[in-house]
Parts: sequence; C-alpha cells; structure tokens
Amino acid sequence: MRLLSFAIWAMVAASAVFWLTRLLARADAAPAHAVTVSASTAVASADLSRLLGSTRAAADATAATEPAVDTRYKLIGVVAPRSAAATGLALIAVGDKPPRPVSLGGVVDGSLVLLAVNHRRAELGPAGGTATVRLELPAVPEPNRSVRAPSAVVPVAPPPQPGTPMPSVPNPMPVRGNPAATR
Repeated sequence: MRLLSFAIWAMVAASAVFWLTRLLARADAAPAHAVTVSASTAVASADLSRLLGSTRAAADATAATEPAVDTRYKLIGVVAPRSAAATGLALIAVGDKPPRPVSLGGVVDGSLVLLAVNHRRAELGPAGGTATVRLELPAVPEPNRSVRAPSAVVPVAPPPQPGTPMPSVPNPMPVRGNPAATR
C-alpha cells in the first residue's frame, strides 16, 4: 500500500513540475533583424493611374528613363505556386533595407510590382505591364561528392593451396593478465 501511495504522489509531483515549467518558461525573443508582416503588406494593390486618365506610354517612358534598377533589388527567396490559381511570394531586399515579403501584385518599390514568381525567378514591372526587371536566385552549388584519388596497386597474394598449413602471424595486441604467460 505504501509503494502504491508513493508511486501516485511521485506522478502528481512530476506532473506539477512539468506544468509549472511549461507555464513559467519564457519564449525565445525574435532576432533583431526579424521583420513583422502586417496585413497591409500582403494585400495586393492596384494601379489607379489608368482609371484617373494616365496613359500607358507615360508610365513606360518613366520606366525606361530609370537607371539600371536591378542592382538595387536583391531576390532572397521565393515561394512559387504549383498551379496558376495559387499565389506566390518573393522575399526582396531594396537597396540597404532588410528584405520583406511581397505577394503577387504587391508593390515592391515605387511603381514596380511583383508580376510573376517562378521557382528561381521573380519578375517586376509596372502594374498590368510587361516585366522590366528579372531577379534570379543564385545557382545552387553542386553537392560535394568526394572523389577518391587513384590508389597504388597493391599486389594480392594468391590463395593458399588446400592442405597447406597457414603461416603464423604474430599477435599485434599484447595479452593482458598474467605477465608470466606472455614471456
């Protein structure tokens, strides 16, 4: 009876210790470079310039006069959809700013929006237009496969003939125990 009582109280104490450590433990802090994603950045925005009377030629002319913008943008990662119905995300850094996730149709910088996401590429351009900037992830390095150097040819002794006694080989491991037996 005492053993059963001890086992029950030991389980109660173990359970209490488990739940106290769960309740009193602190969560790890987010790293300093972490960026939170709000609902406003994930919402696809539309370009209203055509609705308000702007012509497409003016938008294309401003895009053509911009300097080489692909050096300002860096593609960090992509989440490409498997089907055309799904949406994709791209993790893009603009200039010296930390990277942030951009959904399809989301504004990257100024008038550039994310037009398409592939498995290794993201295409940026004006909303409803053609892609003016293509960002690609760097190629994945080939896995390191060790290649053995050609070894020297070691001659192999022919197998012994049946009935021939085997040569004796000295034991490389000394026998421990009785020192008189090893002498």
